Amino acid sequence: MNIKRNIIFALESRKKNGVPIVENVPIRMRVIYASQRIEFTTGYRIDVAKWDADKQRVKNGCTNKLKQSASEINADLLKYYAEMQNVFKEFEVQETMPTTQQLKDAFNLRMKESSEEQQEEAPISFWEVFDEFVKECGNQNNWTASTYEKFAAVRNHIKEFKEDVTFEYFNEFGLNEYVNFLRDKKD
Repeated sequence: MNIKRNIIFALESRKKNGVPIVENVPIRMRVIYASQRIEFTTGYRIDVAKWDADKQRVKNGCTNKLKQSASEINADLLKYYAEMQNVFKEFEVQETMPTTQQLKDAFNLRMKESSEEQQEEAPISFWEVFDEFVKECGNQNNWTASTYEKFAAVRNHIKEFKEDVTFEYFNEFGLNEYVNFLRDKKD
């Protein structure tokens, strides 16, 4: 079975006081099949001037209000397109014409699974991030030996304060505890 379909990306056309909104407009994925039309939100917004309607993509070199780049947004739009095609292929293999609700559910389930897979990556420890920060910033900013020594001292102070520290620990309470520790140590 071959399900004839059309998947397009377009900006939502909204008006405010009778005037079309041209800034920070939501990007929609529209799926048309079997005389049915479904709209999906992509979670992205862009100014009309930065959108290429012919290519159905954000113009190269542009960013939106959240500083998301064109390449980032376009990559996700391509991912949505590919996932939707895969959903249709599943229904074609099963020789079934999906209802709009079945299609929505199947697509949302696939997107949820792919985002969960990305989140399941092993959490990075505080010390791995700290070392990466020192390495990267040291290279980028051409740190001197004394700057590296200062960060080594900070690392030692934190380790002495709490060996198994996490990012979550450093909320307002944790930061105050660390400052008190440094104050007490100085005396």
